[in-house]
Amino acid sequence: MSEIKVFIVDDDPLVLSSLQTYFKKAPHITVVGEANDGHEALNVISKGGIDVVLTDIHMPKMDGVELLERIQKVAEPPKFVAITSFDTDETMIKILSLGGNGYILKTARPESIISTIEDVMQGGTVISPVSATRLIKTLPTQGIGSYHVTNAEEEVLKLICKGMSNHDIAKELGKSPGTVKKHLSSLFNKFGASSRLDLALKAIDAGFKTKD
Repeated sequence: MSEIKVFIVDDDPLVLSSLQTYFKKAPHITVVGEANDGHEALNVISKGGIDVVLTDIHMPKMDGVELLERIQKVAEPPKFVAITSFDTDETMIKILSLGGNGYILKTARPESIISTIEDVMQGGTVISPVSATRLIKTLPTQGIGSYHVTNAEEEVLKLICKGMSNHDIAKELGKSPGTVKKHLSSLFNKFGASSRLDLALKAIDAGFKTKD
């Protein structure tokens, strides 16, 4: 896998240190810088050379939401992943509606944070399982009608709707990452989806049953 250049933004030194430690386990991910608030981060990000911005949401001077709005205006905006301790539907929807590529929690396992960075670089959208599950509880659960989804694809789709990454899905189902990717590609075609989030929303809108 090609090198992924990540820039971290958080006003908590302990979080910055922890994330730096996590990414040292992934030789293909390089932390190219860090900042304590959105204003400081924007000055660096606007110069380019960054693939993914991993940022807290609640920070002084400029929060993560405003940072995302500003980043979207630069010539070649990097991928944007919000990582937070304060999980609310309003914030999650705001981040995703503004074009954010990921919304995860600081309590996520290091492997999940790493796989989130990998997935968004491949064009995916990642939502924390807790947030995604809460979001879909209020939506229909009757079935998916005429999409002709196989049993294996349905297993993958159920976990996609819970916000899980390819790495975690493969581990959960005991399948290879390549097999999961193959099923995901087939699901994208069947639903005409442009991203993981789009796939989940289209499946749920069609009445996909996300609970056993």
